[in-house]
Amino acid sequence: MKSKNTKNINNKSKNSKNTTVKTINKQNTFEYLIVNIICLFMFIAFGYIAIMSFLQTSVFDEAAYSSEKVLYEMDNIALNIFCTAIFTVFVFKMKKHYDFFARVDLRFMEVGLVVYTIMLGLIWIFSVTSVPAADSQSVFETATGATVGDYSSITGNGNFYNSAYYNGHSYYNFYPFQLGFVLISEIVYRIFGTASSMPVQVINVLCLAAAYLGIAKITKYIFKRRSIEFITILLLAGCFQPMLFCTFVYGNIIGMCCAIWASYFLIRYFQTTKYLLLIPCAVLLIVATIAKYNNMIYLVAFVIMLIVHTVKEKKWQSIAFALAICIATVGINNLIIVSYESRANTKLADGVSQVMYLDMGLNDSYMAPGWYNGIAIDTYKSCNLNNEVANQRAWSNIKNRLDVFGSNPGYTFDFFGKKIVSQWNEPSFESIWISEVKSHSHEVNSIGNGMYNGSLGQFFELYFNIYMQIVYLLLVIGIYCLFFKRMTNIETTLLLLVILGGFGYHLLFEGKSQYILTYIPIMMPTAAFGLNTVLNGKYIKIKEIVRKLKTVPETKNA
Repeated sequence: MKSKNTKNINNKSKNSKNTTVKTINKQNTFEYLIVNIICLFMFIAFGYIAIMSFLQTSVFDEAAYSSEKVLYEMDNIALNIFCTAIFTVFVFKMKKHYDFFARVDLRFMEVGLVVYTIMLGLIWIFSVTSVPAADSQSVFETATGATVGDYSSITGNGNFYNSAYYNGHSYYNFYPFQLGFVLISEIVYRIFGTASSMPVQVINVLCLAAAYLGIAKITKYIFKRRSIEFITILLLAGCFQPMLFCTFVYGNIIGMCCAIWASYFLIRYFQTTKYLLLIPCAVLLIVATIAKYNNMIYLVAFVIMLIVHTVKEKKWQSIAFALAICIATVGINNLIIVSYESRANTKLADGVSQVMYLDMGLNDSYMAPGWYNGIAIDTYKSCNLNNEVANQRAWSNIKNRLDVFGSNPGYTFDFFGKKIVSQWNEPSFESIWISEVKSHSHEVNSIGNGMYNGSLGQFFELYFNIYMQIVYLLLVIGIYCLFFKRMTNIETTLLLLVILGGFGYHLLFEGKSQYILTYIPIMMPTAAFGLNTVLNGKYIKIKEIVRKLKTVPETKNA
């Protein structure tokens, strides 16, 4: 009779023969072309970011901290390489205990990750008790007002928040899409009261824990290796930036959670072709875009992959679903705007368009190239909120900027190079800044003060830098291994396409490092695959060289 350990070893050896279980035995040529183009662009973009992360780090100027002015500091390259080497040695040492880790029940690890994330998130938000400001304050004011029938912040009548900045016009004449998160916030405040924004912060924490669980589940189904999910969970446990970001009373975390679970159901649909899975996928994606309109990037990625799936499998329900979610997502977001217009008995302007955001993203800023510079708002206000006239002016500005870029290649490279690293190589992604520069409803405790002004903050500053260097490096390795192991398909590259979409959008349009934060957790499955591949490499030639060096006879003394 075989022992349990023998059975485990046998099962482990069987599983190690297949790095993944292919859903489709034969890859379609069109799919192969699309997914590998995605991987190529991802490899180039994040290869550059990975290299730059070892050379320098973007930080905020202490003298103008609240203004988000970015500085580019050169790193201690030797220290970065040393820390990466220490990490490499550590994980290879841990590999010797593989039998122990192989027996860990991943269900317990998933539950542990959820509980751990909730605990840390709650400790942080109650340590600093951040109060909304700027855009989040506008949303808070409107949502709490709507619970008692006060719509003055929508109509523009009354002393609403920051009215002078918008020339007395309602904030929503500029950003009507924000009414999506107003609706979510209003529901929360109707249930939990309007005394503070803490209910939304708590929901942020719960949604982040759910998002991390969703990423672990996605890893499980796209790679079908216990070891890869195990590594993903560990990488997520070390991803503290989103936990700190939960103080931000905005739709980023809630939207990310819904978008990740929408991705999960879409991947399961690709694997099973069960069309009922498309229902929760659609609902979650719609909620994701309502919470944060930038999640339209997920919609674009979904549509592209659904088109590929249609060509690949001849499943016309896929293209029908792609069309349906486009109509539903745009339609429901517009319906929310119309609903608030009706409730407030007003008519809002079309708002700042993507053309104006592009104009802003192609211009310099006192923060960093392509960051917020007020150009879009100024253009819109100067045109008396006339979208058509403002767009024409924005297009004229864009053409002028393209002429500048075309005639000054050096400046162009410097502009976009700094814009990339100011966003992707600011390793805290404003997760601490987002609460530090705001007011606090209660006195900040020792944890908050330690993070803001003490040794705890200094530790995390170093930790975030090293952590992101390793994540970027593993991501690039994972993309490389996906290609050369011929494991690129619509399942393994869906999240990569979302990341690439975020990279491209914020390369051209308005940039900020906080916008990048929601793309970091979805890098973990591919990064974990990269690390797992490195750990399971044969390294035959290297071992032969080491063996030969060990057998070199000592030189005899004359």
